[in-house]
Amino acid sequence: RADCLGDEVLEEIARISETIPVTVELGLQSSSDETARRICRGYDFDVFLRAYERLRALGDRVGVGIHIINGLPGESLEDMLATARDVAALHPNQLKIHLLNVLRGTVLAEMYVAGKYVPMERDEYVATVCDQLELIPPEVVIARVTGDSEAEHLLAPLWARRKTEVSNMIDKELF
Repeated sequence: RADCLGDEVLEEIARISETIPVTVELGLQSSSDETARRICRGYDFDVFLRAYERLRALGDRVGVGIHIINGLPGESLEDMLATARDVAALHPNQLKIHLLNVLRGTVLAEMYVAGKYVPMERDEYVATVCDQLELIPPEVVIARVTGDSEAEHLLAPLWARRKTEVSNMIDKELF
């Protein structure tokens, strides 16, 4: 978490990076502060940016990865593209793109069952990821284009279990 990178943690990361290369992955989810409040992320985009900059200041032996999530409650396509633009401006070492999964026993599951949250459709997700990837600088490693959840916990969208199919659809649209 970007809000957990105090001086002691950064010093330890710097110390370890003297021996081996280190990559720190930060969960941005969305660069929208409104979305951050809605999902109770616990910190705003400025806190994320400060943490990112402090990690970058540690030098080349500390890589930085960023995680974003598509399909967060209340987010529009423009919000998701804005997040991709914000990530692109940072030039991280890697980017992981996730689909929001509705997991049983969560507040999101309650919202879904009550009809207050609708997950992204597969074609919408594929198109969004492709639009985002077109914004990301070519030197940024794309480490993931979708995640997964254990089948017994996944309530929706069920198409998310077919990761290879989704990846192939993204490849087909891009190429």
